[in-house]
Amino acid sequence: MFDSRAFVAALAAAVTFTMGNALEAKMQVQVVDALVKLLPEGPIPRDSAQEAFIEAARGEYESAQIVATGDEEGALLVSASPLSGPPGRRPSVQIRFAGYVPVSRGTGHTPDHLLVARPPAEIPDPLLEDTSIMLKPGRAQSVWVTVRVPEDCQPGEYRGSIVLTAPDSEVEVPLRVRVREVAVPAERSLYITNWFSVENIASAAGVQPWSEGHWKLLEAWARLMADYRQNVVITPLMSLIVAHEDADGRLSFDFSRLDRWIRVFDEAGALGLIEGGHLGGRSEWEAPDFDAARPVTVLPDGSLKRWEPVKVTSAAQREFLSQFLPALRDHLRQIGWLDRYVQHLVDEPITVNAESYNRLAAMVREFAPEFRIIDATMCREVAGSVDIWVPQPQEIAAHWDFFQERKSKGEQVWFYTCLSPTSGYMNRMVDYHLLPVRLLHWQNFRYDLPGYLHWGLNHWREDPFRNLEPLLSGETYLPPGDTHIVYPGKYGPLSSIRLEAMRDGIEDYELLRMLALKDRKAAERICASVVRSMTDYTVDPTEFRRARSRLLDELERRR
Repeated sequence: MFDSRAFVAALAAAVTFTMGNALEAKMQVQVVDALVKLLPEGPIPRDSAQEAFIEAARGEYESAQIVATGDEEGALLVSASPLSGPPGRRPSVQIRFAGYVPVSRGTGHTPDHLLVARPPAEIPDPLLEDTSIMLKPGRAQSVWVTVRVPEDCQPGEYRGSIVLTAPDSEVEVPLRVRVREVAVPAERSLYITNWFSVENIASAAGVQPWSEGHWKLLEAWARLMADYRQNVVITPLMSLIVAHEDADGRLSFDFSRLDRWIRVFDEAGALGLIEGGHLGGRSEWEAPDFDAARPVTVLPDGSLKRWEPVKVTSAAQREFLSQFLPALRDHLRQIGWLDRYVQHLVDEPITVNAESYNRLAAMVREFAPEFRIIDATMCREVAGSVDIWVPQPQEIAAHWDFFQERKSKGEQVWFYTCLSPTSGYMNRMVDYHLLPVRLLHWQNFRYDLPGYLHWGLNHWREDPFRNLEPLLSGETYLPPGDTHIVYPGKYGPLSSIRLEAMRDGIEDYELLRMLALKDRKAAERICASVVRSMTDYTVDPTEFRRARSRLLDELERRR
């Protein structure tokens, strides 16, 4: 198993700061690479004093990690001084405490060197909104230092300090930020979607779905998504659109809630593509035909219609879609959003229900031919029915020629992860090392996959801080953190160190793409130095930092 403590001992950045001998026994502080997950128990390696160092392009976020341990229990407070440096706008500094979550089962089918720890373990993940935290004897506490570099920041060196205060102890850690003469583009070229639960957003805050309080929360979540470069938004059509049936059985549609939804995410900057929610589903994995989805429908007397359950291939659903899809298309065209719209049919079709999927796709092609069809699928039997394929990496590797052929026909190929793949592939489980979360988007670049999908932004169950491995079905539990990478806070959503690493990787993708436009081979060499294949990649932060510095060097040389 990869030993994160032994690794940190070898890092030149793992250092101890004290302020005089009297304080040395009270609190010890070390700087540790922000790509290292340190467990809260056990000794922390120490070395000679150094600074916390961050290297960043303009227009991006980068982080440092400071770890505090104490001999006595007491409240820990942390503050940052303003940075001094070149004139003009300067980088801003945000301080947060990492929280620790329990892992009792762990991710299976994974080599030891890719895991932080075997269960049971407590592993850092949520970034808390607390302004202070209890420092407990014998336990390390991670402090996350995130620097945001403005797009118009002057390149150069910026200096400040981070001050950690506990009872009878105060430690000042020098902070140095090197801003490079490179800017991450504001425009997002990598499509990113994390599916999310609107119900969990409402219930966590104790508000009614679609109340004004709920809409205010959605605005906060939209801002978080935009801040973390998500630009594709799953849109629950059947919850947002209300149908009205007249006396002759004809339908009309109220799109006002859908319009508000789109505006919320568009105004926040989180909307590159509108990801229309699924038109069908299934209660059994191998069901040969899919169940149809329909919106709430109001009858002429004001009562709600009781739709009979039907399949997506039924004549009744065809009649519904013949009215619904053209109305939706025409509405999107009228307000100027049609070219940003993609449509899901059914999630993860497989061979046994491929015919049902293809028949549904044919109806979408007939009634709204302008809609591009997107789905998470590895089912090659639906070829011709999909415009944007979203398979898992192991399927891309196994059927490379097939997906290259789909690209040659003008279709896109993204990729997705969830509870799988494991067995050496990159994923973003809590018990995985942090670097593979960042490298997921180097993989986007390496294999020319312009999008990434994950189902679990906030699909937590029960207590999201304690239940990281909920029961899926039977005796199968989801791996830790698969359900969510964001946590609920008192005042809005909370990030996690995994989400921070994911944003860093998305920014890296944009930098790799920038270099590729100038020198494709140079970008490919740098990427391949850390992502050699889908199952052969570095978990060494030092090796990665060297590669990223080379990327910035190459971009500066070609300005």
